[in-house]
Amino acid sequence: MCFIGSPCMRANKTQHLLQDNDVKFWGSDIWPGNSPDLNVAECIGSIIKGEVETEMLSETEYNRYHEDTLKMHIENVLTSM
Repeated sequence: MCFIGSPCMRANKTQHLLQDNDVKFWGSDIWPGNSPDLNVAECIGSIIKGEVETEMLSETEYNRYHEDTLKMHIENVLTSM
């Protein structure tokens, strides 16, 4: 899902490109791009962090501190979104 709010994303060519490639999006009439309360970019970092922390806590204490385990959980969280 893509959110159209910034001027470069509202351009007709951009919207036609997204539609031609079957990318679903909310137009600026549905998603207000300047609203801090509704802007996904404002809170996505904390959402990802919370999900990754939950996944890391499910690991054994030994695996919890490995970089590969962290990378795996970050990839899993991003893929599931």
